[in-house]
Amino acid sequence: MSWDSNLNDEQSTAASFNGKHCRLLAGPGTGKTLSLTRRIMYLIEELGVNPSYITALTFTRAAAGELNQRVKYELGDIELFPSISTLHSFALKLILLNPAKTRLPQPIRIADDYEENEIVEEIKSLLNLQKRDVERLFNELSADFSRLKPDDKDWEDNFHNPQFLGAWLQHRDIYGYTLRSELVYQLKGALIEEDFEFIPPIKYLLVDEYQDLNPCDLAVIKHLTDYDRAELFGAGDDDQSIYGFRYANREGIRKLPEEFTPSQKLDLKQCMRCDKNILNFSQFIADIDPDRIPKEVYCRENAGDGEVKILSFRGQRLEADGIASICKYLIDENGVEPSKILILLRYDRNRVFSEVLKESLEQKHISVNIGSNPLAPLESNEGRIFICILQLLVNPEDSLAWRILLKLRDNNIGVETFKKIYRIASENGITFYESIKYIIGNPEVFTSKRNAIEIEITEITNILEEINTDEIMDLSDFIETLAERLINSEEIRNEVILLLSKVIETSDKKLNLKELLKSLNIAFSSLEQDIVEQKVSIMTMHQAKGLTADVVFIAAAEDEIIPGRAVGQEQRGDELRLLYVSITRAKHYLFMTYCNRRTGTQKYTGINTGNPRRRLSRFLSISNISPMPGESYINQL
Repeated sequence: MSWDSNLNDEQSTAASFNGKHCRLLAGPGTGKTLSLTRRIMYLIEELGVNPSYITALTFTRAAAGELNQRVKYELGDIELFPSISTLHSFALKLILLNPAKTRLPQPIRIADDYEENEIVEEIKSLLNLQKRDVERLFNELSADFSRLKPDDKDWEDNFHNPQFLGAWLQHRDIYGYTLRSELVYQLKGALIEEDFEFIPPIKYLLVDEYQDLNPCDLAVIKHLTDYDRAELFGAGDDDQSIYGFRYANREGIRKLPEEFTPSQKLDLKQCMRCDKNILNFSQFIADIDPDRIPKEVYCRENAGDGEVKILSFRGQRLEADGIASICKYLIDENGVEPSKILILLRYDRNRVFSEVLKESLEQKHISVNIGSNPLAPLESNEGRIFICILQLLVNPEDSLAWRILLKLRDNNIGVETFKKIYRIASENGITFYESIKYIIGNPEVFTSKRNAIEIEITEITNILEEINTDEIMDLSDFIETLAERLINSEEIRNEVILLLSKVIETSDKKLNLKELLKSLNIAFSSLEQDIVEQKVSIMTMHQAKGLTADVVFIAAAEDEIIPGRAVGQEQRGDELRLLYVSITRAKHYLFMTYCNRRTGTQKYTGINTGNPRRRLSRFLSISNISPMPGESYINQL
């Protein structure tokens, strides 16, 4: 297939851009991913660019996966292939290529979700703080990385809690880990301070969802273009900037033409997704933001009218039953596939909304897919012990893996013992692993639980010595065989095998065990959810970014929730853009539902918690769509 096959004029112009830098403003459903795909094809087929000189960065795993899949399909089986990944994966790759040029503990070891929770628990114990306070401090640390605060003079002294910062830095050295939240920041620092190695060099840099980059991300993009004078092709839409909570800076895409010169401004305006009424309604919502870049978005020629409804219900049970009834009608009478239906929620802590919706849908025999943690199998005791064994096969001195194994195995080693081991490590300037070895060799310094520690080290070492990693021919087969040996629960074993096999199969290169473990914890994201065949999906509005459905419900569209607690124009702007993004997921049907009253646990959601009274979101109440009683609409079907 040629690079320009089936492209409209706007997409063709974007794909074949010739110049130094380019900003592509792409409205919803206008073919941004298609244009990026064909841009890569154009560079290779028309300009003869070496594919390995092309790097494409996306914001989410799902976006990277989709772009990878499309490019592979279009280019076919070629020897060299462009680098396509998330920015975090890209940062990890470069750091692993240049580990000595970073200020990180060596060897590079990224802590995953489970391990980060263990880190929080131990620092909580060391500092005698509440867990929620330690979590808040880690969130503050992550925010500082995003905003480049550690570059400020005296940052450590001015940090909200310097004692925590000092404890974390010491803890990181003792266990030898790196947080995912610092990956991009550490890459930025290394790019500035060191002569970094790029193999192969980056000549063409394509960045998707440019509006979602935070100041640290933007600084990395700037340094990457400076290194090899790479050409930047930044695509996105300031109307779809929804990650203010991680300090996404929508000014980045607005100012791209001034930051990178010379630059050309291109636009994708023709929406190939939404029907007319849905697109018109979305543009009304977008125009509420006075700071947006004015842009024209129009429907494809053969677009249908589409249906947009705002439905009111007296309570959450009636709302859930109403949504289920509409789904049932659309599936049975209009032939809509269940997987083409999305039910979106602003948030769903403890599944306070989704459980009620799920119950109503299942009563009508409609299967439901609710967002879940894809790494859950690795958070069970058996699953985590298995991962720790894999970590020790790669590095027998992995302190974090030893610490978690000693905690999870049945050995009566408790919190106070771990505190003593940690104290020995900190006093002697050694790692946790070196500390437990020191205890075994010096019985006079540690009497309590010393025998239990020695027995554990011996047993775990014996397990490791019995596993032969030198002759791994097929990594998936090795994982399956080892899991059958180490994981007793058949359910957990099958889930772990399936999860690790998925990471191996979807990788853009053949992985060894070390690479599998390093990529595992950034292969999935809690902000993403996959669509499941023959199931209606319930997810948060943030999780729906990048997805498309024939039918979209925005449930609990109430002022107490949207914009809810948002204060100030910028925060309310984030909520408005999140609503806009949610609306533009819909192709043919858009339903926004709200309740006049919420009771039970739902009464304690949103602003004015405890007050059952609810009102339609201020963004919707000023629209030209008049709300109607949900029961009346359903009776008309």
